[in-house]
Amino acid sequence: MTMTLGDAFNRRKKLAADLSSWINRLGLAGNERRTFRTDHLEGDAAYTPQPGTEKQTQRQYSVAECRARISEILAEDEELALRISRTNQRARAEIEDLDGRVRTLSIPELIVLKDDIIPKLERAARSVPVRAGEVGVYETGDGWRRYRTVKKIERKHESFSDKGLKVEEMEFLGYDVVEVTDYGVPQREQWDETDRIGEFAQRVKQAINKANQTELVELD
Repeated sequence: MTMTLGDAFNRRKKLAADLSSWINRLGLAGNERRTFRTDHLEGDAAYTPQPGTEKQTQRQYSVAECRARISEILAEDEELALRISRTNQRARAEIEDLDGRVRTLSIPELIVLKDDIIPKLERAARSVPVRAGEVGVYETGDGWRRYRTVKKIERKHESFSDKGLKVEEMEFLGYDVVEVTDYGVPQREQWDETDRIGEFAQRVKQAINKANQTELVELD
């Protein structure tokens, strides 16, 4: 039966689960137990169980059976791992990169793009400063805008009138002004870039899926 790379990956996952199960069974195959409560440790009635206290556990598999099955699983897994490694060196898939070039890449190269390069591209795109909106721009230049934020500063004074009534007055201290030179990009531009990278990431996943359809090579 023909096996593809994708089939081999799935088979190795199944083997890993089987291996874990048989290792657990091996741990339980080392002994059987009988437990009970007794009234005497000596004499004719020594180690006679009290009624209703006796319990026994029996192993379901022998040590030899478990070890044999584990050896079979490891042998198959080793062969699949080697066949996958050799096939990975041959499997190729075409993909259009971010610059519009069509390239033919191997599975290891595609995985580097998916797991390493693309997350960095996404992080860099999200880190681009975004231009502030709804501000009073009073000056612009090549790639920048300048605006001000103004805050009125007052201080409250409390006193008492001649009749003993509390009087509050606000003293004007001035305006705090912050002038900002904004070099951020429009929000739409950042969104477009993150969308472009997301589409590239999807193309990489599709290319990996296509490459995983490559037929698994045989060992010499």
